[in-house]
Amino acid sequence: MVKHNDLRGALDFIKQGYSKSGDSFSFTVSDIADAMNLSETKARNVVSTINIRARFWRGHFPAAADGFTVNAPVIERLQGWFE
Repeated sequence: MVKHNDLRGALDFIKQGYSKSGDSFSFTVSDIADAMNLSETKARNVVSTINIRARFWRGHFPAAADGFTVNAPVIERLQGWFE
């Protein structure tokens, strides 16, 4: 089970990364793990939970993958979560 604070922290990381330039933002599970001081297993679980709402990423969320791309449609699906 993903903790509320971990989920919220990951969403903040994603939203901040996207809003810096307004362009597509890519990140990896390792980026989330490093930014939030989580194990990669916990970070993978957090990203998997976010994916349920984002309905965008596919796969098993490997830690060192090319990255997950966040763009306007993904941000739109995540808006209002925990606000």
